[in-house]
Amino acid sequence: MWRTARALANADRLKLMRLVSNANGAKGVSEIAAEAGLPVPTASIYLRILNARGLISVVRLGRYVYYGTGSDRSLPVAIAIQKSFRSLFAHKRLPGNWTDILMPTLRAYSSPRREAIMRILLEHPKICYSELLVRSGMCEMTFLRHLGILATAGMVVCDSTKSYSLAKPRNSLESALCAALRQ
Repeated sequence: MWRTARALANADRLKLMRLVSNANGAKGVSEIAAEAGLPVPTASIYLRILNARGLISVVRLGRYVYYGTGSDRSLPVAIAIQKSFRSLFAHKRLPGNWTDILMPTLRAYSSPRREAIMRILLEHPKICYSELLVRSGMCEMTFLRHLGILATAGMVVCDSTKSYSLAKPRNSLESALCAALRQ
């Protein structure tokens, strides 16, 4: 799952994801690149990354490549993310900083160590710092850095008794990622 989040934790790849999601049918790489304001080689690389994670589909016709909204049905995380993006992108007027809003969530999920911390918190909904540190198997400095990223992104909360827990999802993307984490 963290690899999929890492693929999306890039503003240009998020924009490409939106363009493909809003397309009626498949679009060619050149057309997508022009709409995104990216060079064709860069857009091509980014689209291949999204396709490799099962988030978009690809059709090759001769030397032309077209990308569409189909996701890899064998990857539940891809299906959940694509569904959340469809509902998010269905709104015609997204805030101007929509990528900035999604980026902390995607970055929080984009590390295997942060994913491990969140899995521990799924198993133990309320756990003290020292127990969480021990269960993570990380050195304290590494653990603090990753816990800080999760806390800054709003994924992890600490209550008055200094116990940590996962925060409630605030949007459809967080819900999709959390559901994928549970599987």
